[in-house]
Amino acid sequence: ILEFLINGAPQLNKRVLDSKKDVDVNLKEACTDFITTAATLLSSPIYAFLAQIDTNSATAITMEQYRNVVSETNQRISNKLPGVKNLMGLYLANAETEAILFRPIRSQIMGQFALLRKHIDKLEDEDRFIINCPSPEQLTLTLAY
Repeated sequence: ILEFLINGAPQLNKRVLDSKKDVDVNLKEACTDFITTAATLLSSPIYAFLAQIDTNSATAITMEQYRNVVSETNQRISNKLPGVKNLMGLYLANAETEAILFRPIRSQIMGQFALLRKHIDKLEDEDRFIINCPSPEQLTLTLAY
């Protein structure tokens, strides 16, 4: 009785669980994590290089540094993209779903190259030729699914 007087009348808490919503939220988080991880895996040299450009003056960056980051990123894509595609095929086993999930990965990588290209386009024609940054069309073919 004393507890009743101190705490008041007991209350009924009603809680409805929506398991479908929970699964959808978890699936969306997992897909987002995968997209971010895969895009970073494939284009991490550009991410790091662009961060370096943001902290330093872009004029202090040499043509050789641009060439190295483009070359390293192209090698990463060539070496690691087949593994990413294989994992997607293994776990999803549905070409349409794989293509849908790969689209934002491709978009993020192309976005990183576009940001890098803005800096490269400020250089002399000869330097741009030596750097050999792939065009959006070349990237689309390289990242085709």
